[in-house]
Amino acid sequence: MERLGVAPVAMSLGDVLPALQQGTIDGSIAGMQVFTGMHFFDASKYITMTHQPAIFLIVEVSRNWYQSLPPDLQEIVSRDAAEQAVAINPQAEAIVKEAVEGWQGHGGELINLPANEQTEMFKTLASVGTDVSAKNPTLAAAYETVRAAAQRALGSATH
Repeated sequence: MERLGVAPVAMSLGDVLPALQQGTIDGSIAGMQVFTGMHFFDASKYITMTHQPAIFLIVEVSRNWYQSLPPDLQEIVSRDAAEQAVAINPQAEAIVKEAVEGWQGHGGELINLPANEQTEMFKTLASVGTDVSAKNPTLAAAYETVRAAAQRALGSATH
């Protein structure tokens, strides 16, 4: 957030809406479902769609449990986890679509950045994960695993 010129403040979700209403903060980052579901349209009319996801879904299992499985069962767990990670996409997209429609149905507006500003924002944020994790080898390894998986899934080195 600091790279974008923002002074970040950690807050519980329940404190964000009153802080917006009172002018304590100027904005927040969350998924559309949060903004619509918690009636943020009562405090703000506009959402800037940065297309920089703040929330993502992951599949996790205990390493000890997974490694205790025989190879054939590890394969089943890995395959099924990969299938379910993709199978949830239509439902997740429907939830976001419903939240967007709810926001707009209450008079809210969505703003998209101009293409050049969107590109510049992604360039500004591109190295955050690497920079933040660089001082902690365990975190750096975990970040690299997630980054490589995202690159494979998206087929792009920019995400």
